[in-house]
Amino acid sequence: MMILSIVTIVVSFLIQGIMSNCLGYHFQSLSWFITIYPLIAILILTPYFENNSKRYIFLFVVGLLIDVVYTHTFILNACLFVGIYFFSSFFHFYFPYNLLTINISNLLSVFIYHIFTFLFLFLTRYDSYSFMMLFKVLSHSIIMTIIYSSIVFWVVKFIFDNFHLHEIK
Repeated sequence: MMILSIVTIVVSFLIQGIMSNCLGYHFQSLSWFITIYPLIAILILTPYFENNSKRYIFLFVVGLLIDVVYTHTFILNACLFVGIYFFSSFFHFYFPYNLLTINISNLLSVFIYHIFTFLFLFLTRYDSYSFMMLFKVLSHSIIMTIIYSSIVFWVVKFIFDNFHLHEIK
């Protein structure tokens, strides 16, 4: 059900835009409701994909859209999304796919995203900020990552269970 994936990603992009414009992603005044909404949605949807090539294309395209629309770092997020998916799939290979492990996996994935982005920006001297600011971003993203992961997990699970869907083709 590719339509479910597209709708989920569009909603995640809209929420990302609303949260970044209304609550602010400025380093001087970080909100407690920041996270990477499309990344969380993708990580919850990817186990439902039937075809690996479609999964990687979907990850790459959404990462590329994040690059173009929000961060202006061409290809960085596209590569990060695919790399983070490898971590997430490795994590879920050893742990069951349930709400607790989804929240832990998504929280670790958001942390990995912010740390690798910080390192890339620091090493390329494109835009750098302090380690204290990195820890502030990580600590402020915990609450909303858990809330949004839980909501998307339950909505996707409800749709797949009630409509007897098995995989996204």
